[in-house]
Amino acid sequence: MDRDLRRMTFAAVFAALIMLATMFLRIPGATGYYHLGDGLIYACAILLGPAMGGMAAAVGSALADGLSGYAVWAPWTFVIKGLTAAVVGIMARRDSPAVGMVLAMVAGALVTVVGYGAATYVMYGAPAVIPETYGNLAQTGIGVVVGLLLVLWRQIPVDDI
Repeated sequence: MDRDLRRMTFAAVFAALIMLATMFLRIPGATGYYHLGDGLIYACAILLGPAMGGMAAAVGSALADGLSGYAVWAPWTFVIKGLTAAVVGIMARRDSPAVGMVLAMVAGALVTVVGYGAATYVMYGAPAVIPETYGNLAQTGIGVVVGLLLVLWRQIPVDDI
């Protein structure tokens, strides 16, 4: 199979997995919900790189918002999660040591926290930003742990991606 086709296929599978993990592996929170999708976003970005990983993250996350009753967030999510994955994909490579991967994921988490803080400010005003930020810090913290576990435990032969 052609390498580009294989990478696009992996990106599509990751987009679907991100959507499913965001929609169904979640618990309600004060400002939305906590989900395992971020961990998949970080792993996807490291395995597929910034472009393919960013597109998979953007599409999967935005679809989850749109299909879960949070359609107002879908455009914001598309941009924020796409940028998050791009930052992680740029900073970390598949052969990075674990510390480099964690730093890349933390940088991506900061993109998510700042991005949703800005979106919340635009949509709901300044008073809503602080609770949203606390929720996103918890969400992305969980994502970093899950993402690191997924990347270190991976069974995918990364040379084939």
